[in-house]
Amino acid sequence: MPPYFQSTHSLFVQAPPEKVYEALTDWALRAQWRKGIGISWEGESKAFLNQKVIFKVMGFPSYSFSFRVTGMEPPRRLFMEYLDKPLRGRAAIEIEPDQNGCQVAFHWMKVEPAGWPARIYFALGLGTGSHRIRALETLRMLKEYLEKGPQNA
Repeated sequence: MPPYFQSTHSLFVQAPPEKVYEALTDWALRAQWRKGIGISWEGESKAFLNQKVIFKVMGFPSYSFSFRVTGMEPPRRLFMEYLDKPLRGRAAIEIEPDQNGCQVAFHWMKVEPAGWPARIYFALGLGTGSHRIRALETLRMLKEYLEKGPQNA
């Protein structure tokens, strides 16, 4: 098993970068369109540096993970550091504008499983597959929210 994992999953969204960034970094707003995940955060609902955020993923098995916002470049990038089990490492969201919208990418820059259940899950090849499914599911929900949602957000 490799010591860490890297991946990128992206989707094109027909919306301006400012709307995409807001939908991804305003936790109260994101909790409205991102079904299947409970989100809690420290302080204001809009992301800020060093803010701790917890995502609780519903389903079987349900689990939660936390990260700290480590960098912000509105409306183009958000950087995160996973804090503890089941993941540690760095991740980012990148929004690349195009004349008709944006390419939105979720990057695992260097992520490693933390704790023996996560290590087993990744050793069985389930961790990266699960991440791909969840990332693409989030991107599809984002696309639907911004392109067909309440007055195009």
